[in-house]
Amino acid sequence: AMRQQRPKALAPRPRLWCRLLPAVAMLAALRAPVFQRLAARAAPLRLPTCSLPGPVGAGAARGLSAAAGAKKVAVLQDQQIPKEAAVKALEGKGFDVAWALQEPSDAWAVVTVTSPVTEEVLDRHPACKLVAVSFTGFNHIDLEACKKRGIAVVNVPAYSTDAVAELSVGLTLAVYREIPGGERTLRAGGWVHSAGGMEIRDKVVGVVGLGDIGLRTAELFRAFGPKEILGWSRQQKEAFSAAPISGKHTSLEELFDRADIVSVHVALNAQTMGFISRSLMERLRPESVLVNVARGGVIDQKAMAELLSQRRFRAGLDVFEVEPVPADDPIMQVPADQVVLTPHVAYKSKEALLRRMAITAENLRAYADGAPRNVVLPVQ
Repeated sequence: AMRQQRPKALAPRPRLWCRLLPAVAMLAALRAPVFQRLAARAAPLRLPTCSLPGPVGAGAARGLSAAAGAKKVAVLQDQQIPKEAAVKALEGKGFDVAWALQEPSDAWAVVTVTSPVTEEVLDRHPACKLVAVSFTGFNHIDLEACKKRGIAVVNVPAYSTDAVAELSVGLTLAVYREIPGGERTLRAGGWVHSAGGMEIRDKVVGVVGLGDIGLRTAELFRAFGPKEILGWSRQQKEAFSAAPISGKHTSLEELFDRADIVSVHVALNAQTMGFISRSLMERLRPESVLVNVARGGVIDQKAMAELLSQRRFRAGLDVFEVEPVPADDPIMQVPADQVVLTPHVAYKSKEALLRRMAITAENLRAYADGAPRNVVLPVQ
């Protein structure tokens, strides 16, 4: 008789668990120790099958899963957004976050922006299997050290396409319309600064590098009504030739010979170090403007500083061979009316930085789920 009654006594339990599980999971996701212990005890139980209703149930189940076995991610560098926003983005993808700017960790992945990841850094994180670079460039990552340890590397391409392209146009306008010089004159008590600046309309614009940023830059310049837009890339891009850009592919030599404005958008690597050489820059004219929002190392900076001081052309520069720029660097000795300088801020809009963090979190989640994206160094 007792054996026949026991199922009746236990019958309500599945419904009770179905009601309680979402609440337990949500509380566990809050990461309070008492609720984590409760979730850990619940995880091994063979619970009766039940359906958690709607999106609340699904989210609660994910919360329980994350609390029970979340991968740890160590943040090695401030992400240039409020810390709580960065942590929220990573935790929102189910990761346990260690804000380990200098401290060692047992993290599965590390996150950096521009801070180098070297053998010494990797030694502090021996369990690391993934380096997530919250940046497009990754030349500050020791790829050989990562390869040797079986560590993959991912980056964040195209997060700041609009921001960088807009600054390229902005630096051109600052040089052409003498905006910094006009402000200096006004603050010094003057009024008339010069005989006048120049317009972009009817000028020839040259774009070196036709990736996402180069193409977007060409689109923005097209709106100013230039006479022609010239472009150089290792492979011809249909999007550059077609409307609305309607650009013309050409050689570097022709581009530097003919362009009034040259905007540089190539990545820095072994092949592009010093890519914009003295001989190319000597083709520019005194009224020409050279804009670099890519990487400082792609231009022979010593030669550029010398030619600028000789007033062979003018420039708008956001990136430099060494950053921060040493006070005694020759580029700092160029007359102020020959160059407009900004401290590597092309990528740095508030919108772009938030987008970058979101993509970094998505990269980590995709790799953890076995569907890696934006990989620049796969595991060999």
